[in-house]
Amino acid sequence: MNLIKWDSTSPLHSLTHIQREMSDLLDILSSNPQMEGYVSVEFPPIIVSVNEDSVFVRAELPGINISNLDVQVVNDVLSLKGERKPIIATVKATYLRRERNYGTFARSIMLPEKVDAEKVTASYKNGVLMVKLPKAAETKPRQVMIKKA
Repeated sequence: MNLIKWDSTSPLHSLTHIQREMSDLLDILSSNPQMEGYVSVEFPPIIVSVNEDSVFVRAELPGINISNLDVQVVNDVLSLKGERKPIIATVKATYLRRERNYGTFARSIMLPEKVDAEKVTASYKNGVLMVKLPKAAETKPRQVMIKKA
C-alpha cells in the first residue's frame, strides 16, 4: 500500500471543510430559539427495513393530524409531506423552552428495492406512520424448475 501525502489545496480537503462548516451552521441554527420552526434536521426520523416480500418504512410523527399527512410513491421514491400545527395555549403563558418544531415538512426516501406502487398501504397509530411497500414481482427471487432432458 502506498501512502499519499495530504494536500490541503486538494478539492477533497475543500469539500471536507465545507461539510464541517455546514454541519456547524445547522447546529447553531437549530439551537437558536429565534429559528424555532424553521430548521429541521431529518424530520421525521425514519426506520427502513425489508423482508422477502416488502419494504417497510416507519416514521415518527407525534402530534400530527392524519388529515395533514400526504404519502406518495413515485419511481421508487417514497415522499412524506405534512404539517404540524402549533398547540394554542388556553392559558396565557411565556414559554421557557419549546423543543417541538411546528410547520410544514417534506422528506423523500429512495427505496432500496423496486416496489409495486399500486399495492402500497399506510397506517397511522399513536404518532407512528407505518408504510408497507410490497416489492415488485420482477425483484422477487423466482425458483426455476429444471426439466430432465
